Amino acid sequence: MNYWFTALYLLLIPHLSVAQVDSSLIEQDTFVSVIHTDIIGNKIAFKSALRPLVQVPGGRAPFYTYLWDFGDGHFSTAAEPIHQYQKVGDYEVTVYAVNNYDDGRKPKRPKKKVTVSSAIASRDTSSSPFEESFFTSNGIFQLFKNSDAKPGEDMALVVGVNTNGKKGKVLLLTNEKAAGLDGFMLAGQSKYYNERVDSILHNKEINSLWANVKQSTFTKTGSPDYGIKEQKTFSSSSEAIAYFSELHMAYNSLATYEIDGSQSETQFSLINLDITEDMLVDTNAIVTITGVFIPEDGIANVHQLDVPVVKSHDPNKMSIRPARMNYRFQKKNKELTYKVQFQNDGEGDAKNIRLEMFLPAEVDLKTFKLQSLYPKCDSCLTTNARGCYQYDIKEDGTLTFHFKDISLPGTGAADITDQDSTKGFILFTVQTDKKLKNKAFKSYTNIYFDKNPPIKTNNATSRFRRIYSPLVTVGASRTFGTPTKNDIQYKFKPGIQIGLGIAPIAPYRKPYWQAEVYTSYYKEEAAQSIVEEGVVQYLDENGRNTEAKYTSYERNSNKSFMTIQVPVQIRININSFLSTGAGVSLRTDLNLKNEESVSYNTVTANGEISQVVLPSDVEKDKMSPIKINPFWDINVGRVYLGPALGIRIAYDTHQKANAGIYGIWRF
Repeated sequence: MNYWFTALYLLLIPHLSVAQVDSSLIEQDTFVSVIHTDIIGNKIAFKSALRPLVQVPGGRAPFYTYLWDFGDGHFSTAAEPIHQYQKVGDYEVTVYAVNNYDDGRKPKRPKKKVTVSSAIASRDTSSSPFEESFFTSNGIFQLFKNSDAKPGEDMALVVGVNTNGKKGKVLLLTNEKAAGLDGFMLAGQSKYYNERVDSILHNKEINSLWANVKQSTFTKTGSPDYGIKEQKTFSSSSEAIAYFSELHMAYNSLATYEIDGSQSETQFSLINLDITEDMLVDTNAIVTITGVFIPEDGIANVHQLDVPVVKSHDPNKMSIRPARMNYRFQKKNKELTYKVQFQNDGEGDAKNIRLEMFLPAEVDLKTFKLQSLYPKCDSCLTTNARGCYQYDIKEDGTLTFHFKDISLPGTGAADITDQDSTKGFILFTVQTDKKLKNKAFKSYTNIYFDKNPPIKTNNATSRFRRIYSPLVTVGASRTFGTPTKNDIQYKFKPGIQIGLGIAPIAPYRKPYWQAEVYTSYYKEEAAQSIVEEGVVQYLDENGRNTEAKYTSYERNSNKSFMTIQVPVQIRININSFLSTGAGVSLRTDLNLKNEESVSYNTVTANGEISQVVLPSDVEKDKMSPIKINPFWDINVGRVYLGPALGIRIAYDTHQKANAGIYGIWRF
């Protein structure tokens, strides 16, 4: 028996060992990230130990990018930076790491307290390559993001200001109204230079701030820099207020703080932004963060930072703006802005990069207009161009953009200190060739680095936001035939109707609901004939009771009703000019008028036949019970937005089949 237990133990030991190794690799969220330090002369070398990266099966080799916060107002993007502190004290060092091409969660953010003694403190400046090349757009004010916006994670934003010794105010505008998302939440801000964070500003204070601006420089970047720079001089305070108010009103969120230029001529502030789950709606969009720096001399700087919304940190990506549009306000020719970004993750330089872009049929490729690109180069049509670009449209509708004879360094190169130098992009606009249908449309790009297999980007999808369309209806209805109940015949006069309704702006070839409430007016005439031979009836003729025999009589009624109906239906648009729907209507009738009379066919004493009509005292009907009427409906005309003509056929137990024709206008 012991022999068999020993044999079983020896067989299981190797499998148990393998299981333990695999478990350590899979258990990523519990990995304890740490920072190691080493003193080299009067400087400190930093190195992080983060969880092992997990390659996507069949994907590219993953790697980390870094943003180091040294706790003294200085930053670096190097993997293993060396920093020199100027003052004695304790500093909290943090590294913000982003896992590119990785199949796991973002690593936990490690922190470490370092103590700087007088032995290593130095008055010499210690600017990193990141800081030295920070102000590429305008030399004074710029924003930098350490990652794209991935829902459920955070993003570190570095705001840099060359104060030139002046005081001023920095404003940060997030959550564009056009995007319809509250995707950014302010989670914290550094105060290395005694920045004074302001409370909520009132409109009067903001307008006073705008009025002080004499001149403004506008720049825009999206990592790398776009090379866009515009200057504007304001002739009056009202012109400045109008310009900045329009900019401010485009956003939902505002954060402000004051800086003191006497603290340092160059100041970097780190702002933490949480990315909310709202961003999951558009993980292919480009959203914009705007920073404004207004110094005391009124010479302002506006810098915009494009931030792609992503599902994963993949440097090769296609984004679109706007990603969510308002169908009601779209123009016939809608401008779309696309950005294709890429990164060379090899060790050597990429010489030729080709982008094959597959754009939707709604886009007119002939309207392609290049806005910016990196690496910076001229068109290949330029005389004696070496590194250059060219683009053309293939017969299958593919738009091809080709960087030729360039030199884009790889992330694996030993001398790389600036990760942005390994990235490239093109930013361009196109126009839609016709009025868009209310449906999503997708684009994607195949990226070729030299002779390597293509990398396919995500699908950049543009869609319309779910908004509602109010509608009004005016029409008339009529009952088919003459319904009969027992021996009573009912005739209905045509009636008018007017109503209001609401529905989602109709999607393209997808069902949607519509609800209305309307009132209508109609008249009902009823007649009942009764034959009774030789019956004696005392009739009031000219104030006298006269005995008469009648052979038959007819009871007539004349009523007027106001109907209140609440139709609810499911509709579908067959095309741009025809839609149909079916549903039920909740209906009640209010009696406005009730008149009744009886016509007697009498025989006089001399045998003559005459007719006597006498009114009857009847009580007016009250509100009818709520009835449920099924109906079918069809619209012809501008069935998405605008005017159309409708026909509705309904069934009622009293009126039987009835139909109405009406005009409808969707707003």
